Amino acid sequence: MSALILENMIWTEVEEALPDIKIAVVPVGSCEQHGPNTTFVTDTARAYAFSKQLGERLGRQILVCPPVGYGVSTHHMMFPGTITLSCETFISVLKDIAIALHAHHIPKIVFINGHGGNNGSLNVAITDLKYKYDIDAYYTGMGFALFEEGITPEMGWTKKRGHASESETSQAMALCPEVVRAERKKGEVVEDFIIRGKDAPFRYGGCAWDWKQDASRNGALGDARLANMEDGIRLNNIALDKVEKMLRYIIEKR
Repeated sequence: MSALILENMIWTEVEEALPDIKIAVVPVGSCEQHGPNTTFVTDTARAYAFSKQLGERLGRQILVCPPVGYGVSTHHMMFPGTITLSCETFISVLKDIAIALHAHHIPKIVFINGHGGNNGSLNVAITDLKYKYDIDAYYTGMGFALFEEGITPEMGWTKKRGHASESETSQAMALCPEVVRAERKKGEVVEDFIIRGKDAPFRYGGCAWDWKQDASRNGALGDARLANMEDGIRLNNIALDKVEKMLRYIIEKR
């Protein structure tokens, strides 16, 4: 199918397509460090490319909007170049985008999120949109959590993977290879990584944390040297299947 990509359209083309559009898809990312392995736009570029692939699958039923390139990245601010929004600003931006799209009679909004640090604010935004503005809004991830089942022991990947690791870097190779550095390094993961893993003390809770002190001294998890295009395509397709199923459910049932 041919995707509806807003940045490539003129207003009359949007007007013509409006009767067919069931969902506006808004990619959401960040401007934050990804260690020595991928660039600052990794989350944004992944989310946008992923959304475009959804557009190819769902055609004129979804309008793929330009991405939100800044997110909530306070925990990465100790690495030079990271730019963060406050939670309040980020929530306001998301709500303003959804309200504007809804004013054009697009009935539902789905945020495709490429950065885990945005999740809490996304929950607040979609709740406000529903109960304060009567706008149906949703969000989903598009990365590691959606394709973890496809990672097998035979691949030899590390356990503390995620941000700037072999899993995220492989997906970036499949979606936006321009952000991936040829020379990559293993993550310098701190011994007491507090967030993820079976024995992590905050696995089922939360805390305000510092990525450099609490996660990785060089900004990366896992071992991005193990990343490869073939696994990236395969794992990305698992995530695409799940999000496509979600979007079709929203279109048909919600």
